Amino acid sequence: MPMRHPADIAIYPNDLEMLQRVFIRHCTANQCSMASTMAHDTASELISLFQAGIEDEAELDLILSRRSQPFRKAG
Repeated sequence: MPMRHPADIAIYPNDLEMLQRVFIRHCTANQCSMASTMAHDTASELISLFQAGIEDEAELDLILSRRSQPFRKAG
């Protein structure tokens, strides 16, 4: 059986709507323009996460929110 490349995974309209909701929430929460580099990076990351098998909306929200938080010093 041939291995599938993540880019081979179809993104259906309902999936795209869900990804768009996550994207808009993330950009709104981080006050970034939809045309910014940060928004572009977020969209790319969302697609990559989805193609890697993370299809749960809440999980995607959580992953993005954790990645956008600044690092805190241990102490």
